[in-house]
Amino acid sequence: MNLGKNMKQEHKSDLHCHLNGSFSDEFLEKTAVKNGCLQVFAELMEVKEKYFQLTKQQPQEGFSLDSINLIWKQFALVHKIVRDLEDIKNGVVDVVSHSVKYLEIRTTPKEMGNETIEQYIESFEQGLIEANQVHKNKKAVGLLSLDRTIHTVEDARRYIHYIKKSPHGVLVGLDISGNPIAKRTLSGKDLEKVIQLAFANQLPIAIHMGECDSGIERQDTDIVLAAIEQFAISEARFKQGNPLHGKVRLGHCIFLSKEQKEKIRELQAPIEVCPTCHSKLNWHLEKSVHPVTEIYNDISAPIIPGTDDAGIFGSSGKKEFAKCKSLFFNKHQLEDDDIKNHQAKFRFSNP
Repeated sequence: MNLGKNMKQEHKSDLHCHLNGSFSDEFLEKTAVKNGCLQVFAELMEVKEKYFQLTKQQPQEGFSLDSINLIWKQFALVHKIVRDLEDIKNGVVDVVSHSVKYLEIRTTPKEMGNETIEQYIESFEQGLIEANQVHKNKKAVGLLSLDRTIHTVEDARRYIHYIKKSPHGVLVGLDISGNPIAKRTLSGKDLEKVIQLAFANQLPIAIHMGECDSGIERQDTDIVLAAIEQFAISEARFKQGNPLHGKVRLGHCIFLSKEQKEKIRELQAPIEVCPTCHSKLNWHLEKSVHPVTEIYNDISAPIIPGTDDAGIFGSSGKKEFAKCKSLFFNKHQLEDDDIKNHQAKFRFSNP
């Protein structure tokens, strides 16, 4: 399948986009009508409006826990509206229609009703295929997300096998995510094994990292960095340029030790920065410098903006690109098209 044949590098990208947090209100209302749950949609709209009013401007000390909890309440209501595989397929098309020209969407496959995980993935793929056919000036591809609180190495093998045997060419890699403060099933040596499996199968991988200040998060961050360093060293003989670019991205990178920041900088590992999300979660207090600037301080570094969950946080690819620019220096006075060309190097799929 030849996707995005005429895609220009200088188009904006969204490389950190979670499916369930990115549906439009119009899609959710239409889906609620179909599924007979308009009262759930009405409740969602009430919660969204309350959240919007409470988070128009970040207080100096950050948003309250009550405000942050409204984020998780929105997700819970979205999950009550989106109920079957038709919703997943149509939801993908919806997200692409409201997004930038190049989009990498992540989703965690799951059983829905009597439908299997494989059928979920097929519906996700069909949504991507349809979106690319409908929006010929765009390109959308998918990542399969492993939830570090429920999945195992065997789940990773299963996803990798599916991606490699799929004939459609719209699934391009893995994502590792999940609640950073919950008990983990993918941690330590198992986490290392998953990363090694992705590399052994020539699959790109995005890894959420530095999302909380805990011992297990610091341990797993060290494991991630050691694994990608080993890969970079092994590939350096065969590839010009940085082997990590187009193969690895690190999501967020907020809570890191000095040594971890130095290692990322040494490796020149790409970081996904989601400015609105970081502000709304108090990961970035806006009166202070952004934590990622302690790793990279210039927009010419391997930094990529993402929306994370545009439907929840009320953002867009255009807004996140502008916000990301404002957080970093631009010592080389790069124009927007130059920045977009630079950021295109870190995509997991070629135009």
